[in-house]
Amino acid sequence: MKHEVLVGISAVSLLSMVACQTGGSAAFTARNGVRVNPVNADVFEVIARPNGRKSDFWCGAGSFASSALGAPDNALVYTVGGAGQGVTMKSPDAAQFSLKPPEQVSGATGRAGNWGPSVGQANSVGRARNSCAPPRNSDAS
Repeated sequence: MKHEVLVGISAVSLLSMVACQTGGSAAFTARNGVRVNPVNADVFEVIARPNGRKSDFWCGAGSFASSALGAPDNALVYTVGGAGQGVTMKSPDAAQFSLKPPEQVSGATGRAGNWGPSVGQANSVGRARNSCAPPRNSDAS
């Protein structure tokens, strides 16, 4: 009986740790404060902040491609879904990106957005990452 209780507690502890690690590793925050979430193996979604700028999308895409995916600065990051309703979290302004051109990915919205980058538009990872500006409410000089 004692062994069964310990096994049960260990299993619950292990599942809790895995759930926390999965939740923590799925989200990425760029230095400008935008959040980036994977959609699938090829597509990731950048969630704009309120009153965001087009450069915020590129900052998030470049930062995620570099830090999370290990892409070099000269790799291209493509817009595969224009700004619109997010699929990874509730947000009216989320754009999707990939290290592959739009015609080579599946699972992207492919939509044209009202603002932000256009589908098919590409930037180098380094240039996208360098478009980062501090959050607007930052006190940094």
